[in-house]
Amino acid sequence: MLRLALVLSLAAGIAALVVNFVVTKPAIEEQTAKLAKTEQDLGTAKTAQSKAEGEARTSKANADKALKDLAQTRTELDTASSDAATQKSRADKLANDLSKTTKERNESQQELSRWQALGVQPDQIAQLKTDLREASEARTALADERKIFLRNIEHLQTRLDRFENPNDRPVEMPGLKGNVLAVDPKWSFVLLDVGENQGAKANGIVMVRRGDKLLGKARIVSVDPNRSVANLLPEWKQGDVAIAEGDKVLY
Repeated sequence: MLRLALVLSLAAGIAALVVNFVVTKPAIEEQTAKLAKTEQDLGTAKTAQSKAEGEARTSKANADKALKDLAQTRTELDTASSDAATQKSRADKLANDLSKTTKERNESQQELSRWQALGVQPDQIAQLKTDLREASEARTALADERKIFLRNIEHLQTRLDRFENPNDRPVEMPGLKGNVLAVDPKWSFVLLDVGENQGAKANGIVMVRRGDKLLGKARIVSVDPNRSVANLLPEWKQGDVAIAEGDKVLY
């Protein structure tokens, strides 16, 4: 019985092994195949990833190169634009210079033609211009001297009239305004900051005011270009108020 039990037990074990082998082997083989396929897929994915990474690096390098080329192109374009602007400016200047030179040449030719029509040779033109300039300067000098002579004659005539006709009507000085620069109370005369250039004239009478108050009157006795001296008229003295520096004078 014991042997039978052992045989049965051994048979049952062998049967179990056979069943396990028959059932488990296909499963193991299936899992092994799946693992191999997974490893193959993983290898393919890694290859694809490596290829993609390589293509990405190539694309980035190409993009960097394109950006660099674009920057260089922009720089070259800016340089070309600047050079073009410079060349245009130079061309405009040359055109203006040419136009000016052409105009001056035409004017010179016209002037030369006029001189030649008068029978004057080119080497005589410079001398004629010099003579004309000197004659013009001499005429201007004579005109200035004439003005001085006329002014001196007017001054002398005014002085002569003042001495010969002291009671004659004073000369007119419309619009004359000025200030008292200094006062000599001993000799009763004042120095004014107006002269011939401002319209002051000898024998002219001015009022002396301080604000709205009349202080007196003065008769101009001598005139310089920008200064004049006037004697205070005693009959026009207003009370005890003394004329002082800074008081206003007007005709």
